[in-house]
Amino acid sequence: MDCPTEIKQLLKVLYNLSSSETEVMYFLCNNEARASDIAEELGKDRSTIQRYLSKLRTTGLVERESVVKEGKRGRFYIYSVPDKAEMKRKVKERMEEWKDEKLEVLEDL
Repeated sequence: MDCPTEIKQLLKVLYNLSSSETEVMYFLCNNEARASDIAEELGKDRSTIQRYLSKLRTTGLVERESVVKEGKRGRFYIYSVPDKAEMKRKVKERMEEWKDEKLEVLEDL
């Protein structure tokens, strides 16, 4: 799924993401990848990428799939974003929540 550049700012505001978390999210818009692959591509430490992915998963913006290779021991995880329709639904839902939260703050002034 291609993500427009403008989505970065929107996701930062709606989900309180850092620039680095947004960078990981944006990377996953166009790729499915393991944490180590993301770390290598973005030039960051794998443990740092793991933290970013954990936060992104709690927002529902990133999904994780467990993969077991035939003939190999252990498993690894592939991270991706939901399909375009699901992503739109989640972001629109969060926009409504965000708007309500901010209106409530305004009313409390």
